[in-house]
Amino acid sequence: MKVGIELAAGYIMENKQAVLDFQEEQRNTLKDCVEKAISDENTIENLVFENEELSEFDMSSIDFEKVQFIKCTFHKCNFSRSRFYYVDFINCNISLSDFSKTFWKKSNITESNAVGGKFLESSIKETKMTDSMFDYGNFSNSIVTDCVLDNCKFIESSFAESKIKKIKLKKITFSGTDFFKTPLRGIDLSDCLIDGIKISADLFELKGAKISSDQAVELVRVFDIEIV
Repeated sequence: MKVGIELAAGYIMENKQAVLDFQEEQRNTLKDCVEKAISDENTIENLVFENEELSEFDMSSIDFEKVQFIKCTFHKCNFSRSRFYYVDFINCNISLSDFSKTFWKKSNITESNAVGGKFLESSIKETKMTDSMFDYGNFSNSIVTDCVLDNCKFIESSFAESKIKKIKLKKITFSGTDFFKTPLRGIDLSDCLIDGIKISADLFELKGAKISSDQAVELVRVFDIEIV
């Protein structure tokens, strides 16, 4: 009987250790995948990463395809020159991370914190950003086309010298946002807050854009335009 108890106890301990080993393996899954991608084909696909926490980690020049990041924290991480196809960031913190020169297509950023993120010289296509914060983000010299932005904040962000076309904007805060030398022709800004936006003195950037009467009155006041 004693031998049986000892065997059972040993079996339980082995299984407990196996579970701990599995949990440790799962916890390091993203790091392992990145290291493998760097040494192999630079591709991570068809995976879900949840509750990952990485700081100042290099994930540059990697192709992410059909990947979900759920409740992950990537603080000051380097994603520069990476490509995102059918990728979802859901309830993530990607603040102060570097997404410069990245390519996005058919992806989603939802309920996430991207404050201070760098998206310079990026191409963002057919992508949806929802209920997220991009304050102080830098999208300068980027291309943004066929995208949907819904209930997001871009306070004091920059889209300077960018190309923005065919995007749908709903309840977007662009307070203090820099659109210098970025034509907004055909863009409906009427449901956005655009107080303090940075544009040329001749309002070149707003030619052909749609704004509300209240926004027009504010622009007249700010730019000291005389109506005759």
